[in-house]
Formats: sequence, C-alpha cells, structure tokens
Amino acid sequence: MRWALFSSALALVGCLTLPARGDEPGTSRQLQTLIDTYLEARHDIEKISGIALHVDVGGRHPIDLFTGTDGRDGKPIDGRTLFQIGSNTKHFTSALVLKLEADGLLNIEQTVGDWLPQYPAWAKVTIRSLLNMTSDIPTYSETVPIAETMSADLDHQFSQSDLVAAAYDQNLPIPSGYFYSNTNNVLAGLIIEAATHMTFGDALDAMLRPLHLKQTFYRDGPYPPRVLKRLPVGIYANTDCTIYQPQPCGTTAWAGLVGKDVSHQNLSWAGPAGGMISNTTDLAHWVRALFNGKVIPREQLEEMTSIVSTKTGLPIPDVSADDPAGFGLDLGRAYRASLGGTYWFYQGTTFGFRAIFAYWPQYDLVITAMTNSQPQDADDQFAATVVGGAFQAMQAAGLSDHRNTSPH
Repeated sequence: MRWALFSSALALVGCLTLPARGDEPGTSRQLQTLIDTYLEARHDIEKISGIALHVDVGGRHPIDLFTGTDGRDGKPIDGRTLFQIGSNTKHFTSALVLKLEADGLLNIEQTVGDWLPQYPAWAKVTIRSLLNMTSDIPTYSETVPIAETMSADLDHQFSQSDLVAAAYDQNLPIPSGYFYSNTNNVLAGLIIEAATHMTFGDALDAMLRPLHLKQTFYRDGPYPPRVLKRLPVGIYANTDCTIYQPQPCGTTAWAGLVGKDVSHQNLSWAGPAGGMISNTTDLAHWVRALFNGKVIPREQLEEMTSIVSTKTGLPIPDVSADDPAGFGLDLGRAYRASLGGTYWFYQGTTFGFRAIFAYWPQYDLVITAMTNSQPQDADDQFAATVVGGAFQAMQAAGLSDHRNTSPH
C-alpha cells in the first residue's frame, strides 16, 4: 500500500536502550537526541531531511521537537512545517460518517446500494465493512492505469468517480476477510456527499471547525501555494511494484516518480482516503478530541473502536498476545508487551511523507511523528525507532495507569 502502510506500524519494538528516569527537561533532551540520531543515521537510507515529534501525557505540557531542514532552502523544520498525513485522513472520514449517523442522516448498517446505486456489484456492501476493511472491494490505488497516470503527471486531476471506476468491474482479484482497500474510503466520501448534499471537503470542514485545527487542511486537488510552501521536500524512493502488476514484476508502474520530490503532487488521487495535510500538534489534538468524545457521541465512539482481527477479518473483543493486530473503523489497534500492552495507532504514508499517531488510553499518552519520504518498505524504521523509542523514554520517565477511564 503506497500510502497506507498499516502493517509496518505494528512493528513498533523496543530497539533502544531505555533512558534513565528524569525530569521533563531531561526527557525532552532524550527525545531530541532520539530524533537527531535517527535523522543522522537514516538521512541517506530513507531520503529524509527532517523530523517532527509531539509527545504529551494527559494533554498537559506537550513536548514539540524538530530536527533537520525542509531539504529545499535549508529552512529548519519547526512548528509551522506541514506534512501530508496520508491515510490518517481515513479516521477523519470515519468520524464524519459516524457523526452523520448520530445526526440521523445515515446508518452504518446501510449499504452501498442504499446510497450509491450506480455500483450494483457492491450493492450489499455495508458502510461498516467499508470502514473496517472487510468489504470485498479491490483497491484502486494499486491498479496499473492509476499508477501510470500519476507517474506521468503529478498534476493530474482525478474525480472520486475516476478512482472508483479504476477498481469497479475491472476483473481484479476479489479480496476476502480483512483487506486494506483505499476504494472503501472514497466510497465513504461519496456517501457523505449524498447524505449531506455538500462536498466532502465542506462537510469535513464543518466537523472540524469547532476543534480549531488551524494547521490542518484538505483538498481533493492542488493545494494553494500558501500551504505548499510550508511542506518540506518529499522524496519517493520505493521501487516496489503495484500488487496488481503481473508477477514476476521487473519495473514498478510508478517508475516515473522514483527519486522525485512529490511534495506538490495533486492529491486528488487520495481524496477522502488520504488527501489531508497537517502537523504533529494538530494531529495529536485531533486524536485527543476524538477519543475524549468531543467529535462523536459515546455510542458512535464505541462503534468506531469495535475491532476485527486483521488475521481473520472477524470481530474480536480486543487484541491480545495471540491475536495482536486489529482494526476498528479506520483505527489501528495493536498489542505489544514491550510497548505497554494495547494501543491505538495509524501510519499514513503518501508518496513523499509518513505520519504516525499512537495513543495509549491507559497512560493517557499521545505520540505523533512525521517525516518526509517514502522509502523501500524494508528500509522504513521510522515507527519502530522514533515512536517506539519515544514511548520507552516516557515510560522510563514514569507513566501512571488510567486504563479504567478510556475505551478498551
């Protein structure tokens, strides 16, 4: 998945020596060293020029740290730097669907056929299965025509119907169980538009306005210069083929993008599945607002945090050592003993950026991290080292257990 590397974030592991317990300034220094060291070690391997990291417990005294430059003009990464957040867009989309459900405008047990009769082959697919990735719908973003069009023209403007058409009735393999399909969220976006009689962007803006996320933006097309100038260079350095290319595959259909700065790419190809731009602070504020019930009511939050196993696609009460990977309504759920047990997370990856959140309700801890490239999957150590290392630093500094106050 070019901008939905969900599984890689599950590899968060303790790979650093735990820092000594210390005060907040000491922890900040340890976290700064963590990202400075990562940038120095991985700059050439992952083609990154900068990192942003946000860490806070309880929403109090957040730590915002930066290292490196924009890779273009030598401007330091700082609080005004923006990053494409890729598939983190999905949990915004799911929350919007659930808000409409709470308002009585739709129900997640309704189907594609109820809202989008132009796709009769998917008429029985429920909205819930779109959002928890258990539909039987292929992913448009891995199709060769979409990849070749994007590779040939960074400015190409796709409509949402163009994206769906690339996966609809195209004789692509039909998935079963859990399958991460970006088509699901584009369909969800079209359902939102049908239910609200608004564009997806306008409906999203209406939901976000009360949260005052001033550094968060959405366009299903070209972004304005005032936003783009705040993004660092974003290098695409992944030569993997699309999943639908014939095997063995010698050359990726994205060959025209390899090695390029794609930071100004038209994000119409991503839309409700991955078209947002933000920063680490705003993403952390969104995560807190979502889990604290400030976006959707408790009933809908419980729906959003009801999970399926990514191994079987079947509902499970929670992740565990025996079944450690789950997926809610566009929320990742994982279990790893070395990382405090269970936590929520998402890694969004576009062609030139990676953005991660991880949230431990039991510690009321939020970590968000962003950087500016997409390397080979095997070279991507960002979640494991930066987010995993930041958790270990906070754990060593002392975390109190609040597990009886939050979902799961």
